[in-house]
Amino acid sequence: MPLPMIETPTYDLKIPSTGQEITIRPFLVKEEKLLLIALESKDDIEIINTTKQIIKNCILTEGVDLDKLPFFDIDYIFIALRAKSIGENIEVNFVCNNTLEDSSICNNTFKADIDISNCEIRKNEEVTPDINLSGTLKVKMKYPNYAAMKQLSENEDNFSKKIRLIVNCIDRIIDKDKIYTSKDFTPLEAKAFVEGLTEQQYKKLENFVNNFPSFFVNAEATCEKCGFNHNIKYDNFASFFF
Repeated sequence: MPLPMIETPTYDLKIPSTGQEITIRPFLVKEEKLLLIALESKDDIEIINTTKQIIKNCILTEGVDLDKLPFFDIDYIFIALRAKSIGENIEVNFVCNNTLEDSSICNNTFKADIDISNCEIRKNEEVTPDINLSGTLKVKMKYPNYAAMKQLSENEDNFSKKIRLIVNCIDRIIDKDKIYTSKDFTPLEAKAFVEGLTEQQYKKLENFVNNFPSFFVNAEATCEKCGFNHNIKYDNFASFFF
């Protein structure tokens, strides 16, 4: 006699960058096991592919191409799945920055629960993807996808990492009446283009990648040492991985 099948609940979720409503289900024990194995491997490619596959399995709405979504959408969807699959509350560490009567800082580290269902996307509306480098030279930027962001090597120096990130974000280059899309140039050609900019021009592109949308969780926590109540925007994504 076959065992009974357990009905899996479904939830509605809005993709931050597009506003599209999708339907998701929690990830299952077998999928949680796959992710844990990937994390233990410490192989970036395996972690990226496994995370994307699990998210793909859990999105019940057809036609959602994860490779075309910016990285913060994938992070947001994963957090939502984590909340619905394992639990909305996780324990995190806070450091108390309250100024005491003697003008010293408390600096006590204490644990508190936060509700990750309160996750929100933070975006700087003043940062535009349309960047004017000079009178006739313009660049249109795009947000990198999940794989591009997660494959940034920790062994790279910060400047090389920033250059590679900027290159990944160039969607098109406009020079007078000529438009060069990302299909018209190689990453090496884009890298040479960026390295050939003036410092002032480079800073305009750097400002875009320094102000990517990011997520945060509104949280309240009270330091048990000094009693100060904190209102915090928590944004340490690593803590959401089990």
